[in-house]
Amino acid sequence: MRAIVLTTILLITASVLGGLAVWQMREGSLHRLLGSPPTAIGEKIYPEFEPGAVVSITVSSGETRARFIRTGTGWESTTPWRDRMDPRAAIAILTFANTTTARDFVPRDSLDPDLAGLATGNTEILLQTASGERLAFFRLGRRTPLLDLTAEDNPQTIPTTYLLPLESGRKSHVYAATGDILPLFKDGFKFLRDHRPFHFNPLSLEKIRLRTEQGDLTLGRAAPNTPWRIVKPLDLSTNPAAVKTLLEGLVTLGATALSDRSVATLPSSGATPQNSQIAITPFGASTEAVLDILPPESPEDRETQATVSDRPDSLFTIPLKTEPGLTSIADLPLTVNDLRDPTLTNLNIASVRGISIETATTPTILISREPPAPWTATVNGVSQEANEQRLYDLLKAVTDTRAIAFETDAAPEDLSPWGLDRPILTLTFLAADNQTLAISFGLDKRGGLFAKRNGSPSIMRLENRFLDSIAVRPHDWRHARLWSLSRVDLTNLTRTETGSPPLELTYNDLAEQWKANLSGGEVTSSLDPARAKFLLGILENLQVTRWLSTTDEAALAALEKPALTFGLTENTVDDFGDKDGTREKSLTLAVDPESKTVYGKITGDPSPFTIAPETFLKLSIPLLD
Repeated sequence: MRAIVLTTILLITASVLGGLAVWQMREGSLHRLLGSPPTAIGEKIYPEFEPGAVVSITVSSGETRARFIRTGTGWESTTPWRDRMDPRAAIAILTFANTTTARDFVPRDSLDPDLAGLATGNTEILLQTASGERLAFFRLGRRTPLLDLTAEDNPQTIPTTYLLPLESGRKSHVYAATGDILPLFKDGFKFLRDHRPFHFNPLSLEKIRLRTEQGDLTLGRAAPNTPWRIVKPLDLSTNPAAVKTLLEGLVTLGATALSDRSVATLPSSGATPQNSQIAITPFGASTEAVLDILPPESPEDRETQATVSDRPDSLFTIPLKTEPGLTSIADLPLTVNDLRDPTLTNLNIASVRGISIETATTPTILISREPPAPWTATVNGVSQEANEQRLYDLLKAVTDTRAIAFETDAAPEDLSPWGLDRPILTLTFLAADNQTLAISFGLDKRGGLFAKRNGSPSIMRLENRFLDSIAVRPHDWRHARLWSLSRVDLTNLTRTETGSPPLELTYNDLAEQWKANLSGGEVTSSLDPARAKFLLGILENLQVTRWLSTTDEAALAALEKPALTFGLTENTVDDFGDKDGTREKSLTLAVDPESKTVYGKITGDPSPFTIAPETFLKLSIPLLD
């Protein structure tokens, strides 16, 4: 009897072991039968997950179920709506499944499912391949009280979420899984639906067509690496910053609400030619995607409804007016004047060889150069080295100045309303290839400043301060260097300050020796040679900030009461370098008590000038201890 029982037990054991062996050979492991061991802390919960293999995402919560499939143009929902899935949501879900790790785990039976938010009916996510193979299947609960840290030099905290794997053999443990995608599944999964009318790569666009109350407008470009141009209604250069704003705005423009068009009530006018439109066409596409923006019911409305041609089942509620944190229609540059290049010129400064400055009241000034020679200013046939600061100011003004408005793009023959029939200023630029650009400037009866490029029908309105940057008087173009002074030839230097006796200095450059006299007595022992040398350096390199008219009343009045006077004596030499005499120079400086402007004048030159206040302070440095 015992033998029979023992034989029976052995037969049963052999059968069980044989069955387990067959199961293991077929499934690769016994996990589905006996259960998988829990994922180790710090390890991926789905270590073999491949995001690229996922073609189906199914999300369910209670009776709400949404399914999304990957198509050639992106993720599309098949239920509960037929529409585009927000690609950012798809990326977030796949990234979570691919990267989430176990921060901790607990046996499922030891955790209250209601407390963890894991009761039946909570959010479940199923990720499958094209053949239906399950790559990940899990239920999400609430956020856990645990936090994880990123593996960086400056680690950041990562939230964790209760996660229950739903694959056979893995349902025995609940994990504190790193990451939190719970906000995606609020409000009936509405955040999984793409609220943005357009989804495109800005680099791939070939054409943008706009229709507004101001008219129709088309932007285009020949290739992705070429600049955008306005091609209709006029061929115009665009403002790169404005085009960038438009592209970024079209990418981020989003609806505040989405509804199914089949159950929505549209205005009786529906989509009409009077509606505003934004249409985009990628390179290689035969059709455009059109956003049709319906008129608001009232001008005070902050939102309106819109439809998109490639999403026929959806109705968008679009913000019309600026709202914090949202991109609205009001934030988009949609008119010709918004998008056109507002710069006065697009000069290539390196190619400029000549500039003519003509006014109705002053002689024509010609600024020219032949590289590598310096710029020269020619007035009435007399040439001299040009003032580089005045040249810089002019070139900066004509290349940086932007129109504040465009008056017309079809200028009539009568330009008198803008004062352009008798320009107050005309600038003509000559390039190295002999091309010319002429711009006329006029003032209307109200004093507004306008500009028109010769050969262009457009008239721009400019800010009047533009004229302050253009030097139109001949003396403005004198070089900023005050004089030619060399310490090698200097023999005597006298400085007189108001209310003090003159300080007389003699200088021997070869020996670098100074002697000083004050009120008839020698004070060489009190002279600081370093300060005297510093003063001489300032005088040698003295720069004028602006040359003034010979009749400048403010300068002449100030110079009647000098604050500082310098007298200098230099040796002169002949063509062989031998001394043949001496030459005397004087510099008079005065300070206007109200404006604090420092005026100056030198011997033999009728034109006063101004110097920087800090230069005047350097020239006033005490020389005696």
